[in-house]
Amino acid sequence: INPKERELVAYHEAGHTIIHLQTSLLAPLYKVSIVPRGQALGATVLLPDEDQILQSKAMLVEQLLVLMGGRAAERTFFGSTTNGASGDLDMARKIARKMVHEWGMGEKLYYEAERQDAETEINRLLETADKKAHEIIQVQKANTERLAKALLEQETLTHEEVMALLDQGETGTAQRASTSTGCSPLKV
Repeated sequence: INPKERELVAYHEAGHTIIHLQTSLLAPLYKVSIVPRGQALGATVLLPDEDQILQSKAMLVEQLLVLMGGRAAERTFFGSTTNGASGDLDMARKIARKMVHEWGMGEKLYYEAERQDAETEINRLLETADKKAHEIIQVQKANTERLAKALLEQETLTHEEVMALLDQGETGTAQRASTSTGCSPLKV
């Protein structure tokens, strides 16, 4: 990976992490890395404290928000997005589609599979998450940049290292409202 792409990956992963620190319902951050593995150029890894089978609409919306964090950071720091966010977008689209079609979490309880109103609802969920992620990254721009620069130096940071870097400790300004868990470790 060339230096410019490595830098972009660092900001992308920093975006996921900064957004995640603003959530309260998802599994805790385990680590963030810009070491390429398989198809992934980097990863923000969440590790639940315990297994959780059920997910609320609010939790799923937070997942969408975190998935959009990388794109938001790319747009904020580089002026546009790259195809590196395609996996995030695909995962977000799948979650939003299931929310609307399978789990009855849309504005209406039921949508016929091929109806345009269902697609409009899915797109609304994605656009709302994308917009809110961008707003958070704008507000947290200095922290996002600080985290990205640390990733460029160290490549992998644990939860504790991220919190120390952002000078927030375990109960700082990005304090989680709860430590509820997600289902399985989520790589975004």
